[in-house]
Amino acid sequence: MAEKTEIEKLNILRKNNAESNAITKECIESALILLMKEKPFSEISILEITKRAGVGRSSYYRNYDSKEAILEGHLDSIFAETTLALQKFDPISQCKESWITLLTITKTHAADYKLLFEAGFGDKILNRFLSSFNNDPDRCAVTDITNTYISGCIYAVVKYWINDNMKTDISTVAEVCSNLMTSGMRL
Repeated sequence: MAEKTEIEKLNILRKNNAESNAITKECIESALILLMKEKPFSEISILEITKRAGVGRSSYYRNYDSKEAILEGHLDSIFAETTLALQKFDPISQCKESWITLLTITKTHAADYKLLFEAGFGDKILNRFLSSFNNDPDRCAVTDITNTYISGCIYAVVKYWINDNMKTDISTVAEVCSNLMTSGMRL
């Protein structure tokens, strides 16, 4: 009986450590995002991040090996949310709905996307779009060239729309893009 109690205690301790580590990572990520609103990414030091996060340097290095790794983790979160939402739609028959969902999620993360673009993360964002299309070969049997083309188009539209402060409403952007994707360019 005492042995089971020790195992339970260890499991509770592991769970608490995992929760504590998740909170630490969230604090570090938030600190970097806040600092990026004040100064360029290249000028932010690890010391500034840890001070703002209220964590020690050892906690930082336990979780990240660079500032870029923090942003990659943040980008992972955004794309996980986006991918999960888009899986509900068939990209061909529900193209407009897919675009509306993508743009709605993008709008909620627009400030973060702007910071990522300013930090030089444009290629990483594009690569995430490419990975998203190449991640599920059973869903759509298109070629690598087609995936690259579609990913590049989506990336370019998202970047333009964010940089234009999302002046064009979601429905209009979705309509134009879904028409282009399903019917092609007809001049």
